[in-house]
Formats: sequence, C-alpha cells, structure tokens
Amino acid sequence: MHTSTFLTQSPHAYLSKSTEHVNNLREFLHYAKNVLPSIASTKKNAWPIHHDHCFMRVILDNTVGCAWYEVIPSPAYKNLTDEQACAALNLARQIATESVSLHVLNQRSKQWRNKQLKLEF
Repeated sequence: MHTSTFLTQSPHAYLSKSTEHVNNLREFLHYAKNVLPSIASTKKNAWPIHHDHCFMRVILDNTVGCAWYEVIPSPAYKNLTDEQACAALNLARQIATESVSLHVLNQRSKQWRNKQLKLEF
C-alpha cells in the first residue's frame, strides 16, 4: 500500500474492514454450523443436506464457482477473502430464507467435485 493512500484513509478504515470481515465470517459460520442444520432438521426430506459440513461445502463451492479447495487454502474459513466471506454469508442467508434452491446449489457442488448425484428409486 502506498503511504499517501494510507494517510488519506480514515484512521479506522483498516480496522473497520477487519472488523467487518470478522463479523461476516463469524455470522457465516453460525449459519453453516447452527442455523441451517437446525432449519434442515425441521424440513426432514425437503432439503437434500442436513449436516454442517455439507452446508459449508455447498456454500463455499457456490461462492467460488468450483470445489473450494481448488482456490482457497485449507482451512477455508481462515483463508476467505473479505469478498468471499461476505458472499458466503449472503448465500447462507438466502438458503435460510429459501430464496435460492438448495437442491440446485448441492447439485452444482457435487458436479464440481465429480460426485455422482444420489439416485432414489
């Protein structure tokens, strides 16, 4: 960062960004680990996934447009950019309100990972 750019920013600009990132990450993890699995438990067979690690996979894959581990070092939650953390939180909220199709998101994630989709007979 150029010194002149740094000096023209608010003295709390870096702190604000860092705080926003931490808050977005914390809320995303809360949704993935608690909120979404809790909602899924009430949906029974309506949602294709129910476990926190599955929500993490689906959200992160759909945030980056491929299997997350192809572009984000592990552990992913420690290596998300500000933009990725914000996008992951937004997607988690959309899943919770059912304004996106969890079935479609899960299918995309499985396709990016070359996993066979579950067939029910």
